[in-house]
Amino acid sequence: MENREKLEIVGLKEKPRYWDDRYMNGIEKMTPGRYGVLKEEDVRMQVRDGISLAVDIYRPDTEEDIKFPGLVAFSAYGKSIQTMERTSMQFKSVLFDHTIEAGDIYEYVKHGYIVVVLDPRGIGKSEGAWDGLYGRQEQEDCYDVIEWAAELPYCNGNIGMIGISYFSILQPVVAALQPPHLKAIMMVEVVDNMYHHNYPGGVFVNRSFMYTDFCPDVSAVSTAERTYTTEELKERIKKRLEDPDINHSALYSGILSCWPPRNQTYFFDMLLHDDDGDFWRERSIESHPEDIKVPMYLISEYYELGRFSQGPFFLFTHGDMSVPRKLAAPEEHDALHLPHRIMTPEYLRWYDYWLKGIDTGIMDEPPMKLLVRGIDKFRYEYEWPLARTRWTKYYLRDGGLLSTEKETDEHILPTVLNHRSPYRGGSNETYEVPAIRFCTPVLEEDVEVTGPIVLHLMCAIDKTDANFTVMLNDVPPKGRPANIVTGNLKASHRGLEKKELKPWELNNDHTRKVPVVPGEINEYTIEVMNTSMVFRKGHRIEVEIKNYDANPYHWMVQLPNSEDIEYKVYVDGIHNSYINLPVIPYSDEEQWIR
Repeated sequence: MENREKLEIVGLKEKPRYWDDRYMNGIEKMTPGRYGVLKEEDVRMQVRDGISLAVDIYRPDTEEDIKFPGLVAFSAYGKSIQTMERTSMQFKSVLFDHTIEAGDIYEYVKHGYIVVVLDPRGIGKSEGAWDGLYGRQEQEDCYDVIEWAAELPYCNGNIGMIGISYFSILQPVVAALQPPHLKAIMMVEVVDNMYHHNYPGGVFVNRSFMYTDFCPDVSAVSTAERTYTTEELKERIKKRLEDPDINHSALYSGILSCWPPRNQTYFFDMLLHDDDGDFWRERSIESHPEDIKVPMYLISEYYELGRFSQGPFFLFTHGDMSVPRKLAAPEEHDALHLPHRIMTPEYLRWYDYWLKGIDTGIMDEPPMKLLVRGIDKFRYEYEWPLARTRWTKYYLRDGGLLSTEKETDEHILPTVLNHRSPYRGGSNETYEVPAIRFCTPVLEEDVEVTGPIVLHLMCAIDKTDANFTVMLNDVPPKGRPANIVTGNLKASHRGLEKKELKPWELNNDHTRKVPVVPGEINEYTIEVMNTSMVFRKGHRIEVEIKNYDANPYHWMVQLPNSEDIEYKVYVDGIHNSYINLPVIPYSDEEQWIR
């Protein structure tokens, strides 16, 4: 049977770019989209403490005596907007409405799945008080929903989970609780470490406002209010307001100054926990990936900011390695986002295999398939970082040069960056932030960079703390540089222990702040997000260093330092600063998807 005929059986007009002709032997066995859709609205269920939740159930409309697997979509955005009957905003905006992040609900049902979407505790039509994102209460509630769905009379007892972003971030921490009927998960934009998602490298980003702006909570109580005594809580608030960067923000200081804390409670909790600790670890899979005992499919995008580019690769390489797992980086962030339809065929292929027992061919493929940017081609890989990586140090040199040749002159003066406070005539209006840049000569051949990236920066600052924002850019012969990936670090979170590091390892401590001695030269190891990019012949590779990114089109903008700061970046023969790039040699033709 020709692949075209197989696709017609499944109901696809064309093969998705990330499907390979060589691994489509089982496609024709998949359940075709032949069912109508029945919707049961506002079904009531109880979680273990007696709280009643409102659930919408979408199931196949059939008189056949068939039981179907279930897919649970859980987020605090509420169930009413998670329907393909609504139209999502199609452009990049801070004000996106989270419509259809659960996925193409009707399409799943047509292919023989039950889809359960709900208002979580304290949201919409459900009872109780919302406890903020991803915490233990939410994890346990999701566990209970999974087990309840498995017992529905038309369910075969096999449950998976669907959805992007929030819907996926919750999946690994719930899977780690090991609900008996959860048989597989598929995560798109999963986050391994929630602290670094909100405080990348210890630097605060103003992103989580969207949760309280778009979660229709009827009752919300902060975690901090239930954790600390009144005296302890007031002391934490007082200490946080002493941070000049927070105090300069009317939004953040206003949230912290509200008593009792009822204004944007999750944001309040996030602001209070500016170091890594129990609050964040409860919400992060990074500390216990070995507790996941079900097959995982991890979908990563190449996003210039956020933890989305790190989480899937972490879970692919950590935990109980006997658990089957796959990873794909099929598109960039925005392509994966709204409406969340792009991965629907792959969802069906994955869950037909694990929830229906249909050999769709998906587990015959190599475990990893990556979109290589710059050349826009898909390739198979087996591990991360790639075994054939040539770790290449590109040194920051005098005069803004970026070179693979190490500087030997010990007397070169440092390169100076002067950060101007945006609150005193700085860059808030122009978005032009002072920066220093180091750039390679024009490339004489293509250079592929695929893997984790770390900048080793020798630097002195004239304050006790400062933020670093590092951008890896592609500079074309004409036009503006394009940001590929970004990294951040708060200087007070630098590692104090001197140890041998692998090329992708860091030496930082995010559990506490250690003030910097002004004028002291320190080595700062700065994580730059994972990527796969071919810098084309005729282009240049650029490293840009500044205090913060003021791009108004980014929805994860770092909070700038409110003080003027002088940075001295050392590039001499004694204090070599360099970025360690995972350079990949030529890939055999068999590795490319076709």
